[in-house]
Amino acid sequence: MKLTSIPIAVCLLGTVTANIVVNSFAKGKIFDNVADVPHRNVALLLGTAPITQSGNPSSYYVNRIEAAAQLYHAGKYDHIIVSGGVYDECNEPESMRNDLIQRGVPNSVIILDYEGDRTIYSIERAKNVFHADSIIIISQEFHNKRAIYQARHYDLDAVAFNAADSPYSSSRWKNHLREYLARIKAVLEVGF
Repeated sequence: MKLTSIPIAVCLLGTVTANIVVNSFAKGKIFDNVADVPHRNVALLLGTAPITQSGNPSSYYVNRIEAAAQLYHAGKYDHIIVSGGVYDECNEPESMRNDLIQRGVPNSVIILDYEGDRTIYSIERAKNVFHADSIIIISQEFHNKRAIYQARHYDLDAVAFNAADSPYSSSRWKNHLREYLARIKAVLEVGF
């Protein structure tokens, strides 16, 4: 074995291990069907930009909003934390609030978290700032798995509901690849 192939092998092993660990914690805690989701007092809607770089509506964002509204109308949560970042031209929490209200979710049940610009910050703040003990996480499946894994670190009783993925294969490939790398960081941050 060449000396240069050792770092590559270590990286591949780390990636595979991190993904196995994250996936194992998600088993039985992630749902595709609204009827199967257990009721929780609090839902946590993980933010993403509502508009893509090309200026089009983000399918990830729209699908998360739709999923959160479906869960509310099915009586699956009482309050929802909309957690995202605030950037130059984008205020994710306020955008999510406005779009949820348009879909019939009352403003009175929506809690804004402006400091959720990373998944782990959203999870940590749900526990330590908003005092949630059990939550329904709302995002796409690939993201929910990591969020469930991180919630375990904060002793949150977490389940997740999968919003639909992007209909665009190039977007899916990019985000799924990014997610594999994000899982390595998650394991390094919170441990096994």
